[in-house]
Order: sequence, then structure tokens, then C-alpha cells
Amino acid sequence: MSVYLIDGYNLMHELIGHEEDRISNNIPNGGNESFSDPDLEDKRKHLIDQIANFMGGTSDQAIIVFDSHNQELQKVESATRNIKVYYGSFSRSADDIIAREVYSLNAGENIIVVTSDYGIQKVVFRPNVIRRSSRQFASDLQENTKIVANNGVFVI
Repeated sequence: MSVYLIDGYNLMHELIGHEEDRISNNIPNGGNESFSDPDLEDKRKHLIDQIANFMGGTSDQAIIVFDSHNQELQKVESATRNIKVYYGSFSRSADDIIAREVYSLNAGENIIVVTSDYGIQKVVFRPNVIRRSSRQFASDLQENTKIVANNGVFVI
């Protein structure tokens, strides 16, 4: 089993950037039309759905962490059994939460930290931790989505 610790906004910005590039390349006037994004809550839900699809059929788990301006750390159970979502607080950023989770998880578990933040990548440098950039993982998610759409099966 693997546990994915994901910097939610970091990954979301990477995916949105790819989506905007894809859409602007298909617009006849060269992408000068405005691209209207759904609201932030819809983007977060979409990201969580993509990750749930990626995890589908495996025993892997994901902990998605979003920075927040809440007074207290909030944990939200996702609709799927293998996804947990945390919203940081004034005193605990997404990076802090990810670092703490890395050190609290069992040393026997495979841990994959998904972030492009170099600072957190240095902090979580351990033998059982694989560090993936948001760009790499976004590519994995997009490839999985294509495979599912084309074949109707999940591939990890």
C-alpha cells in the first residue's frame, strides 16, 4: 500500500495551467477569449474526483491538503474510503501538515509526496518517501483519465 500526501493547491494550479493551455490551443483566435473557470470549490471537488479515480481499485490512500485561512485545522472525510482532505489553518500550512504526516506514518509504508515546493521536498527526504513534482503527478492523472476514457478501465 502507498500513501500519497498531496499539496492540493500546488497540484490544482498545475492541472489548471495544463487545461488552460489545452483549451487556448483549440480556440480559433489563438486563445484571446476569456476562459471562465468554475469556482474554487468546484475545482477542489474536481481534483478530489480525479485523485479518487486514480486510486480506484487499489488499496492506496491519498491525503490531500489545502492551505486555508481558517482559525483551526479542519479534516474532511471524502466520499471515498481512501481519500482524506485537510484544510490548513493560520498556524498550520499545507507544507507543515504534509511534513507532520510523513513523520507520523508507519516507516513500512510507501509514501509519495506530491508537491513542487522545493522546501517541503527537502524536509521529507527519507528512505521510504518518494518525492513527485506536481507536474509529474498531473501528467499521471491526465494519462489515467485518458486510459479510463478510452478503455473503460483503471490503470495505475
